[in-house]
Amino acid sequence: MANAILVLLAMAFASCEKPKPLPNIDIVSEAIPREPKIPCVIVYSENGEIMMENARVKTRGGASCVFHKISYTFKMDHSLSLAGLPKQKSYILNANYIDKSFMHHKICFDLFREMNPLKNLASECAYVTVSLNGTYNGLYVLMQKLNAGSLGLNKKDSLAMIFKDPPIFFGENRLDPQWVQEPGNYFQQNYPDIEDEDMNGYLENVMQFMIHADDSTFAREIGHIFDLENIVDWHLLLMFTNNGDGVMKNFYLYKRDSHTPFRIAIWDYDDAFGRDGEGELKMTESLPNFERCLLLNRLENNPFLDYNTLLKQRYKALRDSGLFSKKKIERMIRDNDRTIRDYVERNFERWPVDGYGYYDAYRYEEEIEVMRKYLDIRIPQLDAELGYH
Repeated sequence: MANAILVLLAMAFASCEKPKPLPNIDIVSEAIPREPKIPCVIVYSENGEIMMENARVKTRGGASCVFHKISYTFKMDHSLSLAGLPKQKSYILNANYIDKSFMHHKICFDLFREMNPLKNLASECAYVTVSLNGTYNGLYVLMQKLNAGSLGLNKKDSLAMIFKDPPIFFGENRLDPQWVQEPGNYFQQNYPDIEDEDMNGYLENVMQFMIHADDSTFAREIGHIFDLENIVDWHLLLMFTNNGDGVMKNFYLYKRDSHTPFRIAIWDYDDAFGRDGEGELKMTESLPNFERCLLLNRLENNPFLDYNTLLKQRYKALRDSGLFSKKKIERMIRDNDRTIRDYVERNFERWPVDGYGYYDAYRYEEEIEVMRKYLDIRIPQLDAELGYH
């Protein structure tokens, strides 16, 4: 009994300990362009230890490029583990400018992986501070790059492939080529290198199947093309977080080998927990439109499938397990807050909360409260919609 009390006291004491200082990444470089990557030196500092590594760096992001605080991606000469993330050469430094809680991405990615660690992949993340040529540039989210290695592809298999934000779910309303990021690469093939093998035709056939297959054929074959357990979890996470942007984009579509179906790896969850993708307060005034998604629309409306029952059963399991609960998200918020609270004030001194691109001047603490109020609204809505009692 005495030993048990001592263990509990030790755990309580450990939980109150001040977290270790965040690592710092200093990018030593000339002015960093959008393209191409240019040579730089990464100076990584953690716990008094300093490591220097040659690398190449560029800015990254689409709409976020208009903000003054910029995101970066860099590739080092050697595979290294930074901030405890899996060892690799390439990393992303997400400026996380629009989300003043600094938590949307990390919580959503962590939650998705926890829902099904074998099938639900998302970038592993860690908090770091960033400097440019020795000058402080803010608090960042260091992110694992999703590629053939991190997504577990069998590179020896001719049907291993990755597409980033492929417009496959637009169907007959397909995107005008001018809106596609890479001309000549409509589905935005990421792996293999399109110059080695163009897999766009393979994905075109998948899209044509989803458009034209009769209901019976669709019901019989769709589970061989897409991993429906993964799709259900993706669908529910979009509903739980109210990520309308994520219905048609902000994901990687990947196939590990000839024997596995396509799966979704999530990406970009600024649009979540009461804010939209541009940072405007929305709570639940607008909800994701799943009818415009070719795959989800056909799954929900197919008379030969019981997809909606699968959705409700899986939601019940997630609620019963506590993964989809305010208590769970509150715990994740507390864990992240403990890590970054000492760093947010300095970040917002560098990048004021009423700066360019923001719809309001909410402070960090107010942003956390938005997340809490959102959960109070959204969870009862979903309980009613999906019949959870």
